[in-house]
Amino acid sequence: MSNLGQLVAGVAHEMNNPVIFIYGQIVHVNQNVLDLFNLIEIYQTYSPEFAA
Repeated sequence: MSNLGQLVAGVAHEMNNPVIFIYGQIVHVNQNVLDLFNLIEIYQTYSPEFAA
């Protein structure tokens, strides 16, 4: 019975691990996207001839 409990705990951990990783990265991805949009805005402001 102990082995079954360890197996279930291991499977639950492996399923939960990627979810926690993705959740932890959302803040960083959001900040990078905002920085990219700001960079595009600055580029369009100072180089309007190249802006689409």
